[in-house]
Amino acid sequence: MAPATRVVKDVIVGRGHPNVTASNARTLEITKDLYVTRRGDCIVACCADKAGPELARDLLDALRRPGTVRVVVEAGGIAAAVTGRTPLATPTNPYRLVVRRSRYVDDSTLAVEADKAAADLPRDLVSRLRDGVVVKIEISVEPDDPA
Repeated sequence: MAPATRVVKDVIVGRGHPNVTASNARTLEITKDLYVTRRGDCIVACCADKAGPELARDLLDALRRPGTVRVVVEAGGIAAAVTGRTPLATPTNPYRLVVRRSRYVDDSTLAVEADKAAADLPRDLVSRLRDGVVVKIEISVEPDDPA
């Protein structure tokens, strides 16, 4: 019998902001910044209580190995999930985390090859984000099965 796959999780709490547009078709960002400009069209949450180096150690370790990343954004009772691949690197940026549709990796990358970006979020969720409500972001990583 194969060993059970261990899913690791962490939760970030932030806030929405009136300037959230969530219109970027390539990325989705969570930031610790207190303010969002309308130019930040990929940002879905600000005032995050943590970023890359502050994530749970087991989750950071899992991001360095092949696996699936799932990010669930929930605000005002509405949630949406984004699924991508691990970046095979640890995010070290102390201010932001980025989910990308591409394979590009930098110090803020949480996931690559994502199935959604900010523009793909349901508009009722984006409306709640614009209300400035509390945003809960649940991140989970499921390692690929060992070969």
